[in-house]
Amino acid sequence: MATEIPEAQAVLDAPGASCAYLTPLIKEHLSALASGEVLEVLSDDPASREGVPAWSRLTGNELIASVTDGGRNARFFLRKK
Repeated sequence: MATEIPEAQAVLDAPGASCAYLTPLIKEHLSALASGEVLEVLSDDPASREGVPAWSRLTGNELIASVTDGGRNARFFLRKK
């Protein structure tokens, strides 16, 4: 079954950002959204594949979907709590 890609209300395009820098950016971008809205995060840091889901669990913001292109690029869809 294919992962359904949700519609995002905002996009954080963060190529080159390390995961340590990415999570504060995610927090900042989510703060501008209303509860229930979705943020799409674009990252090329391999560490983000573990870091973003872990951050999601710690903060209570739902990771709806995670998609990779088979290479370094990943897309994460987070729903603001």
